[in-house]
Amino acid sequence: PSFHVTVAIATHDWCLATVFSESVREVLKGVDEFRMALPIGPCEEYEKSGTRRSGGSGDDNVGSSDGDGVGVGVGVGGRAFLEEQMERAFALLRERVTGASLEQRLRWKYSVHNARADVCRRAVVEDYAAANPRPSKKRKMLATNECADEADDDDDDEESANADASSEPPQSQPQSQPHTEDDEADSIVVGPKAASKVRLETLVRASTPSERESVAMEEGKLRGLTVREETHGALMSILAGIKNHPGRSFVVGSDLRGLAKNDEGDDGGLDFVCDFTLLSFARCCVELGALAMVCDS
Repeated sequence: PSFHVTVAIATHDWCLATVFSESVREVLKGVDEFRMALPIGPCEEYEKSGTRRSGGSGDDNVGSSDGDGVGVGVGVGGRAFLEEQMERAFALLRERVTGASLEQRLRWKYSVHNARADVCRRAVVEDYAAANPRPSKKRKMLATNECADEADDDDDDEESANADASSEPPQSQPQSQPHTEDDEADSIVVGPKAASKVRLETLVRASTPSERESVAMEEGKLRGLTVREETHGALMSILAGIKNHPGRSFVVGSDLRGLAKNDEGDDGGLDFVCDFTLLSFARCCVELGALAMVCDS
């Protein structure tokens, strides 16, 4: 089995332009002064119709005024008002909109998105679990014990019949240890079952021809790896390095990186190879039979 993760990020929602503009809008809308209509209209007649804002003194009047006391927002007076408002707005934004506040807002957007998506994910998981019930470990143990008890009863009946048929005491024979599925699984070093047990601390080695041939491929499916272009050179050099040392074992998380160097000293994009990439690569190789897991690891 292979493990694929797709990360979808709505860059427009998480970009600085969106987060910053939302913060600016929230701050400015919290001030009544910045929610009032601007005293600048679509035409000169509108602006001369008496548009005037006063804060209690004549100095706060918007624009210039004529002899009748009518506020005029056109020309220099309107621009001066806008510049004054912008200065006050910028001062408020410098105080309220900071790097810390933007980070907090972005993390809040992440949490809201994840909480909304988690509801859909849980519904899918619960529906699948309901349609595909799996017996618990306790139920498996009870079923195994019941089978063992039935087998013991059958053995007792057979021994009683043999004792009645012959007066000679039965010859004692050494009992062989039962072969369990766990023992069989431990002996498997290639294929999907072995790949599921590979960890970063697992030892892997080059597989033998018989081990490689033991991995049955699905009909029509080609045997091969699909890797990203950025990591192709490094991963292929790692695989070649393992095969060049058939008698050695390598720890997935610590030894494989050292095999990425080629004769020219180029690491083939090793900077793009993380621990998860190494683990996925090793599991795919074991699944396909290119590498074998060392049972003692």
